[in-house]
Amino acid sequence: MSWSPEPLYLQELRRVFAESLSKDNYARGQATSMLEEARRYRPDLNNYLVHIFVSPTADEDINLRASAGLMLKNNILTQYDRIEGSTEMLAYIKENIVGGLTQPVTIIRNITGSAISALVTRGGFKKWPEVLPKLLAIAEYDNAMVQEGALSALSKLFEDSGYQLDEDPEGQQMLEFMMPRFLELALSQSAKVRAQSIMCLNQFILRKTPALFVHIDVFLATLFRLAVDPDPNVRRNICNAFVMLLDARADKLVPHLNGIVDYTLHCMGDDDEQVALEAGEFFFSLAEKQELKDQTLTFLPKIIPVLLRYMVYSESDVERFESMNEDDADMEDKAEDIKPTYAKTRDAHNVSGASSSDGQSEKRDPNGIQVDDGDDFDEDDFDDEDDDDFMMDMSPDWNLRKCSAAALDIFASSYHESILQYSIPTLQQNIVSPEWPVRESAILAFGAVAEGCVDGLSPFLPEVIPSFVQALNDPMAPIRQISCWTLGRYSSWICFRSADVGYEKEFIPVLQGLLKCCLDNNKKVQEAGCSGFANFTEQAGGLLVPYLVYILRNLTLCFQKYQSKNFTILYDALQTLVDKVGYAMKSKECIDLLLPPLIERWQKLGDDDTNLFPLLECLSSVTAALGEQFAPFAPPVFHRAMTILQKNLMLVQESMNDPTIEVPDKDFIVTTLDLLDGLVQGLGSLAAQLINQTEYPLMQMLIMCMRDPVDEVRQSAFALIGDMAISTFDIVKPYVAAIMTELIPQIDSSDPSCSAVCNNATWAAGEIALQMGEEIRPFVGPLMERLVVVIAVRGYVEQTIIENSAITIGRLGISCPDMIAPRLEAFAGYWCKALRMIRDTEEKETAFKGMCKIVAANPTGLRDCLAEFVEAIGLYTEPTQELVQMFATILEGYKNLVPDWQAVVMNRLSPEVRESISERYHV
Repeated sequence: MSWSPEPLYLQELRRVFAESLSKDNYARGQATSMLEEARRYRPDLNNYLVHIFVSPTADEDINLRASAGLMLKNNILTQYDRIEGSTEMLAYIKENIVGGLTQPVTIIRNITGSAISALVTRGGFKKWPEVLPKLLAIAEYDNAMVQEGALSALSKLFEDSGYQLDEDPEGQQMLEFMMPRFLELALSQSAKVRAQSIMCLNQFILRKTPALFVHIDVFLATLFRLAVDPDPNVRRNICNAFVMLLDARADKLVPHLNGIVDYTLHCMGDDDEQVALEAGEFFFSLAEKQELKDQTLTFLPKIIPVLLRYMVYSESDVERFESMNEDDADMEDKAEDIKPTYAKTRDAHNVSGASSSDGQSEKRDPNGIQVDDGDDFDEDDFDDEDDDDFMMDMSPDWNLRKCSAAALDIFASSYHESILQYSIPTLQQNIVSPEWPVRESAILAFGAVAEGCVDGLSPFLPEVIPSFVQALNDPMAPIRQISCWTLGRYSSWICFRSADVGYEKEFIPVLQGLLKCCLDNNKKVQEAGCSGFANFTEQAGGLLVPYLVYILRNLTLCFQKYQSKNFTILYDALQTLVDKVGYAMKSKECIDLLLPPLIERWQKLGDDDTNLFPLLECLSSVTAALGEQFAPFAPPVFHRAMTILQKNLMLVQESMNDPTIEVPDKDFIVTTLDLLDGLVQGLGSLAAQLINQTEYPLMQMLIMCMRDPVDEVRQSAFALIGDMAISTFDIVKPYVAAIMTELIPQIDSSDPSCSAVCNNATWAAGEIALQMGEEIRPFVGPLMERLVVVIAVRGYVEQTIIENSAITIGRLGISCPDMIAPRLEAFAGYWCKALRMIRDTEEKETAFKGMCKIVAANPTGLRDCLAEFVEAIGLYTEPTQELVQMFATILEGYKNLVPDWQAVVMNRLSPEVRESISERYHV
């Protein structure tokens, strides 16, 4: 028996939907509650929703029908199992929903396509095999409006679930039947049908679907034929197809590349912004195609000037900026302008044991001098979700200007000085233009090419860097903003050059200019100033020490000036400064400047305010860097951190037992753990007094965190446990058995997404082993089973995990060499490879001491890698006297044990290592 609606309930439901659209808040709230109740308790509600959606009464409100359709789509996505449980309901929905595609209202057709896609997303094509033939049949109606609705639905289907067809033989057969139809429809008289047909075909390019690529030549011919289509949606989809074909079948584009380059360059000037942007994306992708580098090189003379042209703000943007009140520092931030605040992922501990205070692994040269990587300028710089996006543009959206700058950056990185001959003349002319948007675009372009072309630009930089500094005082905020960003990009060159020409030439003016912009009256410039200063600090490092008081005076003034949003970037700038030169900030003058505004801000924010996240991250670095100098401020900070941690852990527990209680944001737990870790690192043994006096059970709370399903929580918990093992082991010791129960299973490198957890757990195990001595014996076996797998595993494992695993093995060997010696042959070669080149540290020393004891207990365990072990000894730059004696004893023993020592071992070493071994150990 077919379903039919009850007239009275249908009338009531229509009334409720009408009320849900009311401007009256109370009426709207009541209606929403009634709809939610119907969703839960009315079994056939979805049938009513379909009926209202596709069977309108005379003069029925389109918005009412649309609301019913959207509710239906959401119910399909969230309650599909319940719908599928009623065969009659599912059949009714499938039979009637397709009718929405033939309706004359665009929004109804669009929602119909979304509902059909939701059905396939949840149920799959196999449970609705007739959907594709039915939609294709509708797409071939002699009615352009209906065709467009069907093709739009097919495009949504292919985008959401097309992969299912690729994986199924029957689906592939259906696609083989459909592709020629789409190619025919792409030549329709209707622009919308043409555009939607190309979009359907485009869905299968990146999937490299054979059914499409069988017709690749016809597809390309169709794109070329439609290239001058008057409809912008068609042109946009054509440009999009070229972008994707560049990735999937570049070989097919090569014979036509000259024409495609000319076409997309022309489309960048299209009146339709989306067409222009899609055309710009082609060059963003082309710049990355290394296999087309030779062909692309010949097009640079026409590509580069066009990219420079479209890096200038549009006329509408210029009008908007010039009509704005630039001095907005006193204006409170709007809620919609503030992005949600998330805690940054804390990087894993490096092989030196204690991480840098922000948890970031350090890169160092063999002499232990920190090596800066420079600031990469990649696609993320242009992502509108990225915090650095403002440095590119006053607009928050991805646009042609940003796309052009991103493409220029990649071209510079790939072709280096080759692009300068096509850009420098224009930039030299534009940098002095009387039109501020042109000057601004030139500064942006100089910043975009900084990474790839700095060597070729060196002759010009002594002249242009001062012009960037001067631009920091420009009356137009966009110029001040972009100048901060560009100077940040040249920080490495400025700092390196200062050693030769003196600091007064560029270094000091840049520093002063960036700090002045941090205090600008425009919020965007403040943001750019802080970020530019952070980049400058990354490169300058210790060069800033003589100017610390001046720097802190300026940055702390920002606390009095900033609105909510810019505090995040201010904290980041302070954190970067502390991480780089915190060792020089322990004077009373520096502390009196730095801490009061931070503590005042900390006191103003509530325990449940997400603005705490970046502040806690900053404080964790400050506490670790200031060390015992932070002690007078520590008790209230520690107490509140413990309160926040305990409160959130309790909410986690309660939410597990009561689903009505919302799970707290785990970032509160992560950032609080990191702050506690900073306190422990900074205060050292003094932290024990704070922990012993607290009313909260820290160790039990930490064990809870080690069990948390969120990786970042476990990662931070193991970092804190490791640092507590170093500084407050008496507090940790009673809980070692419970800690090891949670820690040992986390030493698992098979899941790359949990690598930071694995790394910190491994490092913490080594710190605990060092403190436990002989008492670590019960855990040596289980630990070794995990650690040997990590260092000997084939496949990609992060180097820092391998290094920390090797160090922990060595530390276990200090107290329990007899338990590890029988396994020596299984891991010795991997162990030597892991630690042979790391810098000399206390951690490396303890690892080699333990290894020497293991080798002494089982000398034959090195029979397959004796030369590698001797090489590792020879590469040890400055071993302690105790280690020198241990190495000498082992080497002498093997020299007497191995019949042909010179040939078997010494001749396999490099001349430098042989000389080191001979001179230091006399073997």
